[in-house]
Amino acid sequence: MTPSVSSLAAAPVSDATVVPRVGVGVFVSNEKGHILIGKRTGSHGAGTLALPGGHLELHESFYDCAAREVYEETGLILEAPQFQPQSELLSPSPPQVRAHLGPQSPSQPILAHTASTPSPFDTAPTRQATSNVPLLPPTPLQFLTAQNSVRMKDHGEKGHGKHYVTIFMKASVKYDPEHPVAQAQIMEPTKCLGWCWVPVSYLLHAAERQQQLQLLQLAATSEGRSLPVSIDKLLEAESLAQALQEADEPAPLNSYGSPTSAGQRRPSSSSLLQANGSANGFTDEEALAWAEADDFARGAPLFQPLVNVIIDHPGLQLA
Repeated sequence: MTPSVSSLAAAPVSDATVVPRVGVGVFVSNEKGHILIGKRTGSHGAGTLALPGGHLELHESFYDCAAREVYEETGLILEAPQFQPQSELLSPSPPQVRAHLGPQSPSQPILAHTASTPSPFDTAPTRQATSNVPLLPPTPLQFLTAQNSVRMKDHGEKGHGKHYVTIFMKASVKYDPEHPVAQAQIMEPTKCLGWCWVPVSYLLHAAERQQQLQLLQLAATSEGRSLPVSIDKLLEAESLAQALQEADEPAPLNSYGSPTSAGQRRPSSSSLLQANGSANGFTDEEALAWAEADDFARGAPLFQPLVNVIIDHPGLQLA
């Protein structure tokens, strides 16, 4: 039964089980091209891995929301957009909206550079002189796509679920010569337990793996059966099994002929093969990044809109 107009009017607009809400998620990339994910807690999607982001506020542009949420949650400043949408030029954000985005310096807001104040990426020699980090072209803040998630449910949640429209944006961290390696801070500990930079390939593999388990669960339900455990538990069990497998494998030798530490071992060969077709396709640095991502995730599932956007748009350039 569809809610009456009067009941909708009386319901709080913040309730995503009554009216659709609009959220903004940002694929934030660092100097290595890795994507930032956090472990959510204390709110919708608790226990999942998600991009930095949040709710779109009244009269707020996608760009302002993306920059504000990333700064509020991580302390990171994004590369400014190369241009402003024509529609926003007709109704620009008032100065006080951008003023609260947090200063890079006392005189610079988050979306700092304009045509008259170019990005520091324009001075490449200075960057090379101050950092040994591999250079990647900056990614200006930009709209990526939108995802309509009509029946989102947290673990154990009853009813029809929540309805969210998620606006996905992407941008690289604004280069700071004094801090060339981007480091995300836990600015809101009641909402996020921690942040981790993960390779794009790891994120794609995690989404595909989660979808496969969800399809398995759906097939069982259609046959009148149910899986003995939840998707979360299956992912956690798989992660544990992988860790045990790696513990039984002999430690690889480093360039000096000594065993590497447990924290520097490659991900299991099965994970590498599933993701890349060949374990030889991964460098030591990529394998280490996968291992660190696995250690951070500990079997936690991805936030469902993140899975949906990756599966529905297989060719999407995330970084």
